[in-house]
Amino acid sequence: MADGPSRKTRKLDPPKNDKAQSEEGASGASGHQPGTGFVELPLDILCEIFKLLHPLDLLQLARTANSVRKFLMGRASKSVWTYTLSTVEDLPPCPDDLSEPHYVHLIFSDNCHDCLRSLSELVKDDEALLLYLEARTQLCRACSLKHFKHWKGLPEKVSPSLAEFVPATTNRLAKNELGSRVYHGKRREPQQVKEKRTRFWVSTALALHSEYKMIKGAQAKNAWMENQRNLWAAKEEHANACEDYFSKVERREEERDEELREQRVEKIREKLIELGWSEEIDFYEGRLPYEVYDWNDSSPAKELTDEEWESVMDEMVGSMERCKEVRLRTDIQKRLLQRIATWVKPAYTSFFFSQPSNTILPTLHEVCMTEAFRTPLCTLPLDQELSAELFESAIAQMPVLVEEWRNHRIEQVLTLVRKSSAYKATPANDITADTVLPLLASTIFHCRDCNERITYPSVLTHRCLFTETWRPTIEDYVHAIPTPIIPQEVQLRDVPSITNDVSLILLAKPDHYVSIWKGLGGVKFDNEAHRHVLLMLDTLGWCPTKTTVDEMERKQPYVECLCQCFWEPGSKKPSPTTERWTRSTKAQRSTLNESPPKRKGARWIKAIQMCQRHKYPEPRPECFAKLGQDLVLAMAEGQASGRTWSAGPVCFMCMRRHFFTGDLETHLLHDHKVDHPDGIDGVKAYVSGVKLQRGYLHRVEPYVELGD
Repeated sequence: MADGPSRKTRKLDPPKNDKAQSEEGASGASGHQPGTGFVELPLDILCEIFKLLHPLDLLQLARTANSVRKFLMGRASKSVWTYTLSTVEDLPPCPDDLSEPHYVHLIFSDNCHDCLRSLSELVKDDEALLLYLEARTQLCRACSLKHFKHWKGLPEKVSPSLAEFVPATTNRLAKNELGSRVYHGKRREPQQVKEKRTRFWVSTALALHSEYKMIKGAQAKNAWMENQRNLWAAKEEHANACEDYFSKVERREEERDEELREQRVEKIREKLIELGWSEEIDFYEGRLPYEVYDWNDSSPAKELTDEEWESVMDEMVGSMERCKEVRLRTDIQKRLLQRIATWVKPAYTSFFFSQPSNTILPTLHEVCMTEAFRTPLCTLPLDQELSAELFESAIAQMPVLVEEWRNHRIEQVLTLVRKSSAYKATPANDITADTVLPLLASTIFHCRDCNERITYPSVLTHRCLFTETWRPTIEDYVHAIPTPIIPQEVQLRDVPSITNDVSLILLAKPDHYVSIWKGLGGVKFDNEAHRHVLLMLDTLGWCPTKTTVDEMERKQPYVECLCQCFWEPGSKKPSPTTERWTRSTKAQRSTLNESPPKRKGARWIKAIQMCQRHKYPEPRPECFAKLGQDLVLAMAEGQASGRTWSAGPVCFMCMRRHFFTGDLETHLLHDHKVDHPDGIDGVKAYVSGVKLQRGYLHRVEPYVELGD
């Protein structure tokens, strides 16, 4: 038998300097140097140890000593590498064109294979590490530019037929190509997108070109091309499998990180409960303040340590202090809303339904803002039981308060009328609600925001004149409340943001947004519409100082539209001497092949919406012409089937125009929970009578062609 150790007892060759080191340390207690015991182990045991390592750890171990490297890079260790690679979940097997250590280096390394810069260094410089699986390499952007070239920029002229076998990149590599695009981490783009491949792997292109030139004969070249095509397909298939592996690894890491972050949040929750914040956590149904989640998401995904908690505890406690104030404010809001529902709402609802359907009233929230109701609602402790006697005086004042509120709104409208040129010559004292605003049809306003004409009293409910806010302030009620609001001081423990009864009553708003009157700043008296209505009434033979909007809506008069407000778009400016359309002019123009202007008819509200200031001398100063009764009936019948009004009037209780629960009837019953004396039938009767704030769709209602 040959001398030397058997396979079972064979050991790694010790490093060359181990003997010298052993002699130098012979004076020691054992003469054994650190690290030498590892190489003294039998190979079988070492192999079993190696199999317990991750492939990347095994690769790094091979770089620690020559003896270890010599073994791990030899053929005898192939089974070790194969086994360790098989332990990595979802990792494809090593391809035939790579050794196992090279494969490990390709898949698991985090550095550029050329300049050796690490991924962390590259990220700091806003650079990227680009993985080229088909080229079997991993490079930074700068090194990619060295090894990947445009096809025409290759060192040698290579046949284009070989391009399909050469690894390429679709990445933008040059600085002028990047723009604002920044890559981070490992990145690979599919090679199947042939038309987008811009740069090619130089070494492979030159190697294939050299090999291709040495082949003689067309048949041999075709066979070689087919073989290369098969090799490329196998390489691409393996690259796609690796891409799937990376995706699964990333997904598992995200799941692990998410689990760790949830554990951190749960531990923070436990610590906050220990500090006495259980009520606040229960109030938010177990959720913590958003600051906790922001901090947790920006921190490393790991278990929460005591040092971390100490560094962030003050910030977390500050967040819980704010949560406590929100909890207390919500509790105060519930108590106030309960007081309003018990003592104010029944009286308000009774008064509300005692008025005609189109009577504009202050909202329930505005009624509570008055001093008469604020005092009993807010000045007494919230845990104190109230009595009906406290509200008797305020309820008795409600008709007076409503009338004062309505006069305040009407006075704002009268101010617009007094400033108009149409009433410039009329003394201001003569312009009152009884003389100018008895629902006259000639009282027309124009909204600059939506460019609509509005009659009175619809202007008081026009949607553009209200601001909708979730958090109203006292400044929002400057135009809404007739008398100045003078707050009364109140003190609530632990809620420093509430200092007076006004801030307290503002807290007791409904769950939805609040619509608040913001004044008539976006509306003006429409002098042109006023003039056109007077001309229309004169044409119809109706009295301009007595005809009301209600009468116009009841009769729905139709007129022929004559003035330039109704010209077709692009019509030419007429000459100042234009004559009225007569049979002679018709015959004269027909000889010149000119088509006569189309005659138009429209309902009165449609005509008023379209009128405007005349730009040219008016050939027809009367603007409108009266139609025969038969024609009016036919036009009215034709228009009846069209949709000219938007559904859903405004709710005077809250001035909302959009209801989450459906129509106005459902809104009153479900949202406001009103109790009509006549039950549901009474609510239906009220809703059917509401006409204000129905949006007129003048752009939808067409003109009526009258013919020649």
